[in-house]
Amino acid sequence: MRRIIRRREIVLDELRYEGEVVSPGTYPVRPAADWLVNADATEGPAAVLLGAADEPEMLAPRLHRLGWIVVEFAKSGDGRGFSQARILRQRYGYAGELRARGALGRDQLFFLARCGFDAFDLDSREDLEAALSAFDSFSVAYQRASDAVVHVHERSPGA
Repeated sequence: MRRIIRRREIVLDELRYEGEVVSPGTYPVRPAADWLVNADATEGPAAVLLGAADEPEMLAPRLHRLGWIVVEFAKSGDGRGFSQARILRQRYGYAGELRARGALGRDQLFFLARCGFDAFDLDSREDLEAALSAFDSFSVAYQRASDAVVHVHERSPGA
């Protein structure tokens, strides 16, 4: 069973992607556009996959129906998922699990968390235990964000 990082802990993944068997206690992840076609007929919390070209605005009217939004990083260097996360958290107030998945490494975790991601399905070659240390890479930041990192101008003098 796949393991992921959720809220800075390594846990077993309850989501199942296309081609994986959905069993009791697991939830299928559907492409966002496909889910929207039948969103009102779906019972219980749903999990959707946002691709790089998907607009997070399309989910806004039904965010309350989503337990998980998985943002796919299909290739290294594509930063659109960072923007999608900020829009979902800050503009639309999405409070469910926001997961980054795909071509991601531990060096991106700190920045992903700053944008609002709270779960991470990293490249299978990554050591999850070692990746946990990435959250503590920096103690202050220059920009305000969705996380609790202290903004450099808000630090106490001499800190």
